[in-house]
Amino acid sequence: MESMKYALAALFAAAGMLWGQQSLQIVTDTLPDATVGAAYLQQLTTSGGNCQGDGTASSTVDGGSLPPGLSVTSPSNTKQWSIAGTPNLAGTFTFTVHVSFTLTRRTPFVPDCTDTAVKSLTLTVGSGQAATTLAVDRPQVNVTYRIAHFPPPDEKVQLTASGFSATTFTTAAKTATGGNWLSVSPLASATPATLSLSFSPPGLATGVYTGSVTITPAAGAPLTIAVTLTVVVDSTTVLVASPASFSFSSLAGAPAPPAQTVKITVSGDSVIFAADVNAAPNGKWLTVTPSASATPSVLTIAVDPKTLTTGTYSGTIALHLSGVGASSQIIPVTYTISAAPTLPAISANGVVNAGNLGAAIAPGAWVSVYGVNLSATTRPWATVDFANGKLPLALDNVAVIINGKAAPVAYVSPSQINVLAPDDSVTGLVAVQVKSPAGTSDSALVLLQTAAPAFFQFRGGATMYVAGTHADGSTLAGPALTQQGVPGTPAKPGEIIQIYGTGFGATQPAISATALVPAPLPIANPQDLRIRIGGQDATVAYAGLISPGLYQVNVVVPQLADGDYAVIAELRGLLTSPNVMLTVQH
Repeated sequence: MESMKYALAALFAAAGMLWGQQSLQIVTDTLPDATVGAAYLQQLTTSGGNCQGDGTASSTVDGGSLPPGLSVTSPSNTKQWSIAGTPNLAGTFTFTVHVSFTLTRRTPFVPDCTDTAVKSLTLTVGSGQAATTLAVDRPQVNVTYRIAHFPPPDEKVQLTASGFSATTFTTAAKTATGGNWLSVSPLASATPATLSLSFSPPGLATGVYTGSVTITPAAGAPLTIAVTLTVVVDSTTVLVASPASFSFSSLAGAPAPPAQTVKITVSGDSVIFAADVNAAPNGKWLTVTPSASATPSVLTIAVDPKTLTTGTYSGTIALHLSGVGASSQIIPVTYTISAAPTLPAISANGVVNAGNLGAAIAPGAWVSVYGVNLSATTRPWATVDFANGKLPLALDNVAVIINGKAAPVAYVSPSQINVLAPDDSVTGLVAVQVKSPAGTSDSALVLLQTAAPAFFQFRGGATMYVAGTHADGSTLAGPALTQQGVPGTPAKPGEIIQIYGTGFGATQPAISATALVPAPLPIANPQDLRIRIGGQDATVAYAGLISPGLYQVNVVVPQLADGDYAVIAELRGLLTSPNVMLTVQH
């Protein structure tokens, strides 16, 4: 057997096969520059490989592209590759070359052999001339846009260059006034070429706007095309709505009535228009879709009773040409909601801040809703109620709508619902409704502010104490609370304590009220927050959101004598309750 092994090894060696040799590699790293119109030949130097002898060499370009006019060549039966030819286009070209060398089997003891190598290379082709002179058939382009009509069609410009048949160039569009209403394509190409000038004038007022397109060759002076856009308005265009008015009706607590459609037409060519809704008292009950379109078009008008009580509501849909402020057509809409059977009912003054039972709430603040027949079940939210990182907007089909927006629901019972006020940019009195399988309640009003700071509290006898902890997580509790079975110790002067509340406003970065809080988020503009304990300013070490609706404020207890002291937060002039106390003891 040993003699056979050495005999086979001798046969393999005689056939040109080398044992343990390295894989084939292209060792050429850089290529000399080429010139348009000049013959080019550059061998690719290789090393290594397992195949030796006469075979077949081949190549492909797997990525990028060779300069036009050049290719990878290989002499017959030779393990060699070269880039050769006459380039006809100037520029810098990056490409990936893949070379292969194959030996076919020559004896029963010698297998087929293939070596391959891949290399990314860059080749620069010069123009071969000092400069290129560009020329266009239209050095000045003038277009007109009629407001509310479709943008003008693209303008075509033919570009040529002197000297060689092709030279690379880049383009750039620029406007002097009116914003970015002008664009050009292609952004880079080679001559001869057709340039397309595109226009996006919607939103421009009447007037004359100027711009330019600059073409820069690979070598030579740039060329500029002057562009003028004239914007005019056609005052004779009138939109026509059919039918001209609409009415809807439903029972209180019932689903919204079916939507209705209106056809919008205009004499002459097609125009672009917008539809604006005006729907007192809150602007939420009436919608039109789409809110903008082109004639002829069919719009869908819908009403939503969620934020409304029984009664008749009047609204309008104003149609106007896009870019023209004056209305061209007014569509009146009425919606009548009749009384329904027994529904959930919110108590008078039954929507309050859950922190202090105050009358003001804010987006992201905990809110308690009190009333009767609010829910047929009693339970807090559970893990199964959460989906896709969002808080549940209903529990057992019971939801709370604040200013037309669904609020995340944490707890339901027949007499109380706890929710987070949803995101909203509106301030002032807003409507609140409870929606359950039994129907939808009448609206209750609550004051919605950008912030409504309030501390959570524990009752100790006749006194309310701020909810808080020491740095080690143990509860802040003085004698009045410990006597009621609340474990804890008083705060000490100079100690950093953590007190908890809700309604302290936006965070930085902002987070939706319907989202989970993955990590603590500081309040926006913390310099606006001031904490006083016993009338003395307390240093605020941190203030931020730590879980949905729950804010943590870390403060340093001032040097005070033993006793109970009022804790008051002030945020942009908004004060927490003055009757929340903290027990201090040395």
